[in-house]
Amino acid sequence: MSTPLQRRRATKPLAIATGALVLLFAALPTTTLLAVAMAPTLGAFIGDTTPRRYLTKCVAGMNLAGTIPFLHKLWTTSHDMATAIALVTDLYVWLSMYSAAAVGWLLFLGFPGVVAMVRALNARRRIYMLREQQKSLINEWGDTILPSAEAPRADHQ
Repeated sequence: MSTPLQRRRATKPLAIATGALVLLFAALPTTTLLAVAMAPTLGAFIGDTTPRRYLTKCVAGMNLAGTIPFLHKLWTTSHDMATAIALVTDLYVWLSMYSAAAVGWLLFLGFPGVVAMVRALNARRRIYMLREQQKSLINEWGDTILPSAEAPRADHQ
């Protein structure tokens, strides 16, 4: 016997496939433009080995952002295949959509270094603040609060 949760999980791919098929026929110009525009996202999805698919998320978000103006143009002029083909064959449309996807790749490649640098700077600032706090405590309480390894020895004075 299968549980309701197992039946729901089994029907999820079928529901996605049905929705994609309906979108394909109901909005063929939009599907055509998206199929061409989102190719870098598909490449990122195939090549992404990170646990939570961060590369795919970065590329997909920026790729979609680069595609939105042309989807808007398609939807506001005439939603037909002639307009979709005209957009797909325009070099500047490709440049805009794929450049946005490239920015997503650069974000994925560059941000770990930026985050590491910011974390290192925060750690240095925290060390400085703790040392200043330690100095004020030593001034208030004397050397008796220092651990034995940090306490000044009488023979080295």
